[in-house]
Formats: sequence, structure tokens, C-alpha cells
Amino acid sequence: MAKQKAPVWYLAGPFTRYNEDVKDLARKAAVRIIDARYVPADQRQDAAPEKDLPKVTEKGSKAPAKKASE
Repeated sequence: MAKQKAPVWYLAGPFTRYNEDVKDLARKAAVRIIDARYVPADQRQDAAPEKDLPKVTEKGSKAPAKKASE
């Protein structure tokens, strides 16, 4: 029996630009991580469903400000 490959998480690199440890998140989510810059969008048949992927934030990005209660 051939081992089935894990689905792929296409994420724009470099991976160090994210606040989170994306390699660790990929391991926990059981997906392979590949730099999206090097794979054309029309060749991503093995992509994991968006709902199964971890959420990441870029360094320097700020979360939307919360509105103050009046």
C-alpha cells in the first residue's frame, strides 16, 4: 500500500514573516506547507480546504481596532 500524501497548505513565503510558527502549525494540522509563490494557482489540485488551515498574521500587521463602548 502506498502512503497517501497529506494535503498542501499553499502559503506565501518567506515563512519568517508570520507571527506564528507556520511549520509547527502545519505539522499540527497534518498538512504539508509549500511556498505559494512558486506554484501557479491553476496547478494546486492537492490544496487543503481553507476551513482546515490555521489562521496566521503577518508581523507588523495590526488587528482591527475595537470600537470603544459609549
